[in-house]
Amino acid sequence: MSHSRKHADTASGFLIVLNASYPSSAYFHVPFCQHRCGYCDFTLVAQKDHLIEAYLDAMAEQTSELGAGIELKTLFLGGGTPTHLSIEQLSRLFEIIFSHFQLADDYEFSIEANPLNLTNEKIDFLKQSGVNRVSLGVQSFDSDILTFLERDHTPEQIFEIVKSLQSRISNTSLDLIFAVPGQTQDGWKQTLQDAVQLNIPHISTYGLTIEKGTSFWSREKAGLFDLPQDELAGDMYEFAL
Repeated sequence: MSHSRKHADTASGFLIVLNASYPSSAYFHVPFCQHRCGYCDFTLVAQKDHLIEAYLDAMAEQTSELGAGIELKTLFLGGGTPTHLSIEQLSRLFEIIFSHFQLADDYEFSIEANPLNLTNEKIDFLKQSGVNRVSLGVQSFDSDILTFLERDHTPEQIFEIVKSLQSRISNTSLDLIFAVPGQTQDGWKQTLQDAVQLNIPHISTYGLTIEKGTSFWSREKAGLFDLPQDELAGDMYEFAL
């Protein structure tokens, strides 16, 4: 099948959904990160920023047959880490999106973010572009757990960036991971307390899963670490509720 046929099929698939009578939603995948964490099995590339322009070109081509003025109630940019892109690259991505889509009056425009990708300048740009919800990949407020998860931010940086976000985009969501090797129930409780004290509208918690093909999978199979017992993981889950 030719590339043009594939792109036409993609556009047709979009149109089938977007012509429905119910409010429309769209998800755009931005598959770039500075670093692939050991537990991550999402579709992404790390340390290959030279591919970003080609990605944007492909996005423009694949959406070229959609027409204009398609109304969206929900727009979500995930990844990867969409905020890994520069302001200039994000500006081009938004231009591509909004050449075909427009936001409904009561829209939600969400973007996934890494704490270290969000400068004040970038937050201001996101707000000016219509973003009204940020999903922040915090994962923990415990330095040792952050190190194990191969996260490159500190607890202090989390507090700082959340403060900056709240003064600009108040609808912020935090992602947290529990059942991490070395994590205790008291440590998990403290992380939740740190998150709650920030007065965040939404907190998502996820139990650590070890997926085949990740570096954590290889390390676990080699006996380099053990996951917490199911009983402890269950207690952590129940406490989060």
